Amino acid sequence: MSKPNSILHYEIHHTQEHEAWMVFVHGAGGSVRTWQKQVDFFKGKFNLLLIDLRDHGKSKHLQPDSDFGFELVGNDVIDVMDSLEIDEAHFIGVSMGSIVIRHIELLTPERVTSVVLAGGIFKMSRKIKILAFSARALSAILPFQLLYQVFAVVLLPRNNHSASRRVFIREAQKLKDQEAKKWFGLLKKLNRTLKDLFSKKIEVPCLIVMGEQDHVFLQPARDYVEKYGEVLLETIDRCGHVCNIERAAEFNQRCFSFILKLEQRTV
Repeated sequence: MSKPNSILHYEIHHTQEHEAWMVFVHGAGGSVRTWQKQVDFFKGKFNLLLIDLRDHGKSKHLQPDSDFGFELVGNDVIDVMDSLEIDEAHFIGVSMGSIVIRHIELLTPERVTSVVLAGGIFKMSRKIKILAFSARALSAILPFQLLYQVFAVVLLPRNNHSASRRVFIREAQKLKDQEAKKWFGLLKKLNRTLKDLFSKKIEVPCLIVMGEQDHVFLQPARDYVEKYGEVLLETIDRCGHVCNIERAAEFNQRCFSFILKLEQRTV
């Protein structure tokens, strides 16, 4: 079921089999369609809430906010949960959605049962710094739609990444230039943001799922897990950054096993 909210557009899938909720948070340039392969797997197992973040998908009717940033985006998600009377949920995020979820966990830890991060972003490694600097420089001369395509090729360069690359480009094309400019503006503060958010352990049960071929974000994820041993990291062979699309069956099963164990502990 799809509904427009006074704040964000969302889709919900109810089941009578389980009371637990899963909230899906896409990354920059994505939409609820980013999670189609997860919906096909998880509907009927849990209650699902999928949200179009502001400026993305069908969430195009929000008023501009001068304090645009990850905290604002996180509060948008919390507002949707409030409107649906969802007290707590398992959160699943991909790419930049990991930063939004971390903000939600810090703002309202009691609302977050667990976290699963696909292609999580944890630290400004040298490669990420080069990407961020290049994006800011190129944004002055390239249309944002073309810039997103360049980003997609850099992040997902191999032939087996083509499906997730197509989804990334297709969904990003729905962003208007002004909307895309706002989100690219977050790159200026990304280094400080990541240091603030991930200089300590995620306090709720957390599973990080990364593609073995994620040449930009995998090593920072490994460094984070090495520092905070209670956080779980699983990698998927022959897989790039957007592992929930590229290797959906494996991602879904790992995510399901992780959440099911947590739910069984509460029974």
